Amino acid sequence: MSDRRTKRRFAHELYPQAEEWETRPLEVEVPCLYARALGFVPWGTGWFNAPVKESVAHTHHLIYNQEIALMADALLQGMTGQEAWKWVNDHMTDDGELVTERAMHYGVNPEQIKPYPCGPDPDHHDHMAEPDARGWRTVTRVEGPEDQCLDCTEPVTP
Repeated sequence: MSDRRTKRRFAHELYPQAEEWETRPLEVEVPCLYARALGFVPWGTGWFNAPVKESVAHTHHLIYNQEIALMADALLQGMTGQEAWKWVNDHMTDDGELVTERAMHYGVNPEQIKPYPCGPDPDHHDHMAEPDARGWRTVTRVEGPEDQCLDCTEPVTP
């Protein structure tokens, strides 16, 4: 399937990082930082089967990127000092739900973010149905990796 690629993209492909020594406006940087934090969420990776050293390093990247994104968000909102630090700590949660909500607030679509690899490539992936009237979605487990699924890939265009 080398003539196809996944529809989802890594965070840095959708939100390119600043050039070396470049300081971009927070309005540009905050969505980029949130996208990167979402990219380190372990769901959809081999994190659970990764060697401990690799899964721990990935988890450290997740926590670090969540904190940086939240701190930049607090600064963009005009907070400083202890107020900003408390806001960041209040928004750090184990499941990352508040980080996801804040990312969406800035227009980042979590469904477009492909997770950064960790551990062995998964032998399955999930398909999400459209939300029903309650907003709930059905998840269907699909055998085979995402990058080999016709529904999850698209032709490579030059």
